[in-house]
Amino acid sequence: METHIVIISDTHGRIDRAVLAVCAGADHIIHAGDVGGRAVLDELARLAPLTAVRGNRDRDALGAELPDEAAGEAGGLRFVVAHKRRDLKAAHPDPGAEGIGLLVYGHTHQPELRFRGHVPGRVPVAWLNPGSCMAPLGHDPRRSYGLVVVRDGEPDARIVFLP
Repeated sequence: METHIVIISDTHGRIDRAVLAVCAGADHIIHAGDVGGRAVLDELARLAPLTAVRGNRDRDALGAELPDEAAGEAGGLRFVVAHKRRDLKAAHPDPGAEGIGLLVYGHTHQPELRFRGHVPGRVPVAWLNPGSCMAPLGHDPRRSYGLVVVRDGEPDARIVFLP
């Protein structure tokens, strides 16, 4: 059995049909901050279970509701999400030892996928920044999201660029 996790970040109050269509096929959605408004979370929560955190621009009432860090599990894979990578690194210096297989962050609007912690007998930990599905940077205007397919508790992670 496979579990599909869609990971987005930095929507800044906007979400379009293409992103919603991708999320509609998910078993779980993770939003790594800079949500930008309650309407975005409401749309996502109607599609699949949702884990979301506060970003540096979420300063309104919604930001007060969202945590700086959240943890969860999907398909046997434990994950942790925060808006900034440095916060995850400080809080989880050895995520593999904690049983965490996926660390998710946003903030930079630049997609990134790295595997860390290659220890014999242990699956490496995936560190994933999905980029931004709604507000990409000028030097790389491609919108992106992360997709993690979990099989037997192990992540098959990739960055996907929207057309």
